[in-house]
Amino acid sequence: METEALERPADLTIWRTLPASSPLAQPERYDTLREALAAAAGALSDPAKQPWIITEEGEILSPNWIRTYLN
Repeated sequence: METEALERPADLTIWRTLPASSPLAQPERYDTLREALAAAAGALSDPAKQPWIITEEGEILSPNWIRTYLN
């Protein structure tokens, strides 16, 4: 991933692995991919949450990609 991409906007959606009674996931826009990754890191600590990020370029970052990148 390019360093410049970390400074571009990104959308974070946190899907829940709980039953259908959970509210629908809504994407949240972050000013930078760095901010979205930081928010996703917090969600990864909860096994019932699965963060997915879509970059400004349209790249889809899965929970496994995020976990690997943060480690």
